[in-house]
Amino acid sequence: MYKIEINVSGQLRVLLFRGPGWRKTMLDCWYHHLDRAEGGEEIRSIRVWGTVGNKTDIVLEWPAATARSREC
Repeated sequence: MYKIEINVSGQLRVLLFRGPGWRKTMLDCWYHHLDRAEGGEEIRSIRVWGTVGNKTDIVLEWPAATARSREC
């Protein structure tokens, strides 16, 4: 199962994809929304989680998370 969370103008939208063959559909949706975000629409973030069994990982994230530097 894949879960996509899209933050559009501060509103969170959640899409779920599950079953055989849904990985390609999920990736098509990912690229569609990424194109819209880069085209100037107010999309603040997109995250995709993949679940296999009882393990969940972030598969994709836009914009990519950056490490914060520590100031001493």
